[in-house]
Amino acid sequence: MKKITKIGLILLMIIGMSACTNGGNPTSVVSLEQIQEDALSLSFIQAKLEKIVSIDVISQPVQGKQCLVVANMVYDNGEALVKGEIVINYEWEKKEWTAVNTQFSYQSVSVKEEANPQKVLEAAGDIDILNSKFQANAFTQTPVLVSKELNLEIGEASYVVTRSNESSGWTATTTYTIKGKYYYLDGWQFTIEDWSYKEVTKWAGSWQIVWGSSPTESQYTDGEIMKLTVSGDISLSLNKADVQNEKRDVNVAFTRNRSPYSIPVTLSKDYQDVGLYTSRFILIKYGNQANDQFNLELSFENTNSGWVASTIAKSFDGTIGSLTKIK
Repeated sequence: MKKITKIGLILLMIIGMSACTNGGNPTSVVSLEQIQEDALSLSFIQAKLEKIVSIDVISQPVQGKQCLVVANMVYDNGEALVKGEIVINYEWEKKEWTAVNTQFSYQSVSVKEEANPQKVLEAAGDIDILNSKFQANAFTQTPVLVSKELNLEIGEASYVVTRSNESSGWTATTTYTIKGKYYYLDGWQFTIEDWSYKEVTKWAGSWQIVWGSSPTESQYTDGEIMKLTVSGDISLSLNKADVQNEKRDVNVAFTRNRSPYSIPVTLSKDYQDVGLYTSRFILIKYGNQANDQFNLELSFENTNSGWVASTIAKSFDGTIGSLTKIK
């Protein structure tokens, strides 16, 4: 009997020691100071934290030796006030609460200042189809911030930016609508929401063609001179919705083989197989024969020293003639 009693006492001692080791049942709730400290353990908060603005504990139910803290938190990352829900799982161990898991769910942001305007301008980048179809990236393009609408309370902004360039009577302008959104992890990010493009080539003036030679030429003789009077301009436009429009009011007057011509021009399709279609290439068709035609071209070439513009004439058979604007 005494032996059984001793065994019982030993078991009670072991249980008591275990209770002391594990701290027994929780004797308090998690303090606000500890919740705030543990909330800052998340690396992405630590990386940009300026201060905690507020912590509002919604609930912290205790079940056994576990406590689930749910709180609304607002912190200042230096650029914005970030609001979210913080959830921390605690376990009671060694007579204190220990955070074992912390999660943050983003809710909203209020930004202090608008984005750096230079970042907005940089977001107005090249549009691939405009470069391939119109060579819109030729020559210097100067981005200009036209307008902006800011809603810093929700970390959003909208901008209109233009990029323009010109050479030899050709002007091209791309207009961008850029959306700015502030992300609490990455800061301001920008996307092109919409764009539209318009180019105009001013062909009006007096021109002279001096035809070159080619063994396959069937229409023009080597050194033949043609003088042209051109009136009007050609414009092309394209937008993100793939709606393309062209406006032509160009007329060409010249005399060849004693026959006077005064005819409208169309856009040349010679380079459509490589995706190039522009107001800089025009076609003059003046007779009934297939070779009764020639092109005028304002060509762009990207050389080692930069973009170079040149004007040429091209016959149906591919013979090149020099094209010079007289006035």
